[in-house]
Amino acid sequence: MDFKHFKHAKCFVNGIRIHVRYAGKGQAVLLMHGWLGTSYSWRHVAPKLIDAGYQVICPDMRGNGDSDKPISGYDGLTLVEDMRQLLFQLGVTGKVHVAGWDMGALPAYLFAATYPNETTSLTYIDEPLPSVNLHTLTTFTKENFGGFWHFGFNSADHLPELLIGGKERQFWNFLYSLMLFNPASITEEDKDEYMRTYAAAGGIRGSLGWYKEALVTTDQFAAAIAKGKLSMPVMGIGGQYGTPYTQSQLSVISDNVHGGIIPECGHMVAEEQPDALVKYLLEFFNA
Repeated sequence: MDFKHFKHAKCFVNGIRIHVRYAGKGQAVLLMHGWLGTSYSWRHVAPKLIDAGYQVICPDMRGNGDSDKPISGYDGLTLVEDMRQLLFQLGVTGKVHVAGWDMGALPAYLFAATYPNETTSLTYIDEPLPSVNLHTLTTFTKENFGGFWHFGFNSADHLPELLIGGKERQFWNFLYSLMLFNPASITEEDKDEYMRTYAAAGGIRGSLGWYKEALVTTDQFAAAIAKGKLSMPVMGIGGQYGTPYTQSQLSVISDNVHGGIIPECGHMVAEEQPDALVKYLLEFFNA
């Protein structure tokens, strides 16, 4: 099935409108994108999951894409509630496979930890674990090449909007050049689609929401991890040149971890190596 043929909807959930692309029948798979992405990030992955017999739901997360961009509500548990109400609005019943990439992995974990009876599996794609190791990556050291500077930058009041406004494409290109192993995996047409909403009114501010409430989400992670390990199967996928330790770090949250490292891949796993990611997902889901 071609991604262009997915259904579109704007569902009123948790006090805002969430735009979602969805299609297929069978057990539901919820795919949550990360920073500077939208539901479009799954354009190569979602159709293959549908062809394999799954129902796939790809939302524009709060603040991103064609979804509303409120001032607040970007902590992990609020995002989880957005997703649960969205699934209800779409008539999804039964457990779901929950997958998240980048910052979308954070609500994916909190969804599984908070509602294990609604979760078949968790897939955590190329992202550190808040409250476990993220703080070591945001400090300025030689070992981590200066750290994840964007966490502090994105959480600053008004500064990112001031500096990025009018230069959205240049900023986006700079960040993606750091995160891609193969720059050719993102076309100019793809960039146009991302800029359509990122460079629109409220786009920059909305994309920063996760970071402005990242410390709240970190506390939510700590509380969830303290309650014990997850009962459902967990998979961690990292790019060779992205976050290759994604799988190994997940022993903190589960004793039943699958996954691996995708070679010749940076951080943009679903866009650089979609076939490899789909192979991992289907083997995991079918098992």
